[in-house]
Amino acid sequence: MQIKGTGLKTTRDFVKAKFPSRYDEWLNSLPDSSKGYYLSVIDSARWYPMKEGYLVPVEKIVKIVYNGNHKMAGDALGEYSATVALTGVYKVFLFVATPNFLMSNASKMMSTFYSPSEIKISSKANKSVTLQITSFEDINATLEYRIASWCRKALELINCKNPEYRITKALSRNEPFTEIVFRWD
Repeated sequence: MQIKGTGLKTTRDFVKAKFPSRYDEWLNSLPDSSKGYYLSVIDSARWYPMKEGYLVPVEKIVKIVYNGNHKMAGDALGEYSATVALTGVYKVFLFVATPNFLMSNASKMMSTFYSPSEIKISSKANKSVTLQITSFEDINATLEYRIASWCRKALELINCKNPEYRITKALSRNEPFTEIVFRWD
């Protein structure tokens, strides 16, 4: 399993921006196999190994900053990542996106950041969308929350009122797929 460098870059930048006084502690807690990626220039377009490049460093964030709370960590990482992505290069996208269009494209975009993975919209309604992750080796609860929170923040950025999500099934709980239901007013 691999992750695009964008995932590593936003993870590193998240710790620097939100917890600058804990950055060195986090960096020094990483095993050498992970630390090297964060000490060098991260190429956003390059593929990195998921475990060493992303999962281990994020678990250290969960432990050091969030006292083991996977949901809080995943929500914060996802919201930060969406804000960075969708208020920068993809800002124009927000002006033309409907919620269903946004979520359909978000699921396609996510599949380009995690390889191999299969992320799709399984159902759409007036003010709800259900996203399914059917193939994603090594996914954990924190990453499921990060993906859910990224999409929730994206909905908020296109002015959906009170977007929320609920994870009803999870690969991380050994269920056949992850299902995330999004609703808004």
